[in-house]
Amino acid sequence: MDNKYTSKQIGGHSKIVRLLLLLFLAGLQPVLSTDGETPERDDDDKGLQTALPTDGETPEVDDDDTEGLNCTIIGPDYVTVGVPSSIECVANCPACTYSISLDGQSAQGQGNVLAFTVNSWVEALTVSCTATDDNKLTATATKKLQVLAGPVNVTITGPDLMNPTVSHTYSCHAYCRPFCTYAWKMDEGPWISGQGNVISITPQEKDNSKILICKAINSVSGMFVSATRNVAVTSGPSEIQIKGPDVIELGKKYKFECTSECLPSCRYVSSVDSQTVRGHVIEVTVDHPLKSITLKCEAQNTASRKTETTLKTVQVKGSGLRNLCNRPKETSAVLLLAFIISAAFTL
Repeated sequence: MDNKYTSKQIGGHSKIVRLLLLLFLAGLQPVLSTDGETPERDDDDKGLQTALPTDGETPEVDDDDTEGLNCTIIGPDYVTVGVPSSIECVANCPACTYSISLDGQSAQGQGNVLAFTVNSWVEALTVSCTATDDNKLTATATKKLQVLAGPVNVTITGPDLMNPTVSHTYSCHAYCRPFCTYAWKMDEGPWISGQGNVISITPQEKDNSKILICKAINSVSGMFVSATRNVAVTSGPSEIQIKGPDVIELGKKYKFECTSECLPSCRYVSSVDSQTVRGHVIEVTVDHPLKSITLKCEAQNTASRKTETTLKTVQVKGSGLRNLCNRPKETSAVLLLAFIISAAFTL
């Protein structure tokens, strides 16, 4: 009885040992090969191979697990001469210190921000920023900034006066870097633009002046500056007349004035019968009896050279046959007209 019990115990134990051995061998089968070749792995083993390479190389590490010190410059791609600008240096560490330079020269900023103004034009500036963390690790970033200038000194060139129905050319100029485009506006009309900086204008007879506005626009920044010019349009002479009395007396001095609507101005030539003087004012004294005298005024526009003429007939009071009969021998002299003329010249 005792032997049989002992035999069963030993036999049962050996079955358990054999079963564990088979399970162990079955577990090693995927990684053991009888021909010496590397066995193929299933998907789970391939993932293990990726994570743990066998060639001795350092495995790639995901950025979420470990990140290096990175530095970035945030700011515009261009700056304009005379216009305040700023850039910001950013790194992935909360306690970093920053060093910023412009074209190799150290620039003092507020923490990680540098505010600056470019005073003279160069093609470009290079901004450099270095961030240093608590462990004295550093990261540097650089950024190239294009430098713009203008528009400044915007001017319109062209004639000071325009004649009606005649084409006139005007051009707009400005200091710009890299370059400017131009747009024009006349009076209350729309903005127009084309290639170049030139515009042609033909005023009408009814126009007294034309207001020209030129807008110079920087081709990169879009900044613009305008210039305005008020150009007079020549007109006249019109409404020309001779002002003065219609009747004069012998022996007295009288003033006559020639006027007209004229832009920019008119020059005048005044005459009495065959006697002519320059100027728009004439003084006349009749010494001998005549029935009437005729005044003539000619006005000429100083810019357009347009000319208009007017006449005025003035009666002479007190001139009659009685005076002629008293001096029959002086008939010829009686018909003579003596003038004392003083004229105000308008050149």
